[in-house]
Parts: sequence; structure tokens; C-alpha cells
Amino acid sequence: MTAPSPATAAEYREAQRAEYGTYVAVVPIDINGARAFNPGDAVPVSHVENKVVADHEVAKVTTKAGKEAAGIDTDTKKG
Repeated sequence: MTAPSPATAAEYREAQRAEYGTYVAVVPIDINGARAFNPGDAVPVSHVENKVVADHEVAKVTTKAGKEAAGIDTDTKKG
């Protein structure tokens, strides 16, 4: 069974945010011989859940590895 399609623009935006806002690539990812994602690119949740990409190729955006792949500074040292 599939989820119902979003009915409004706001629902569509939220569905896209949920699909693309959880994982980022931590290494270059090729699918069927073609580059699909570069490090730091958002990776759809469905690709991870359906094993289109391997777990070790992605990180959650809330983790240090995910933030580093996305180019977010994780240095907490105060100078």
C-alpha cells in the first residue's frame, strides 16, 4: 500500500522534506553504473529503506558524519 498523494502545496513540500531531509551521501554513490549522488547530496529515504543504496554510503543529517558530508562545520572548539 502506498501513502496518499499530497493534496496541497504545503503537504507536497512537507512530503519532499521528509523524503530528502534525512540522509546525505558520505561517499560518491553510483546506481547502475551512473553517478547518482555526490558526497553531501541529499539521498531519498526510500533509497535507503529499499536498499537502493548501502547503509555505509549514507549518514543521517543529524549525525557528525552527515553534517561533515553536507559541509556543515562541526568544530565545537571555542577560540
